[in-house]
Amino acid sequence: MACETAHFRPDEPGLLVAASLACPLCLSSDVRWSLDEGGYDRRARCVCTACGHERDVFLTPEQALRLSLHRTCPLDLTPHSPDLLTAL
Repeated sequence: MACETAHFRPDEPGLLVAASLACPLCLSSDVRWSLDEGGYDRRARCVCTACGHERDVFLTPEQALRLSLHRTCPLDLTPHSPDLLTAL
């Protein structure tokens, strides 16, 4: 089983968060994840539904908080223009 570190900022769009959790073997973004917050190290347990690859992705506390907000509400995978975000 492989372990890795997540590569997304907590304030990034859901599309980039999902890309960070994509399967490194088959590159599928169809990944089920669950948070494992036990102990000192926070991690997301990721399972690729396309190829079955399982791995732990270690998270910073901020990344774990971001994912905890999406336990019941899926990530927004709609691309947004950066210009729209600065106008708000």
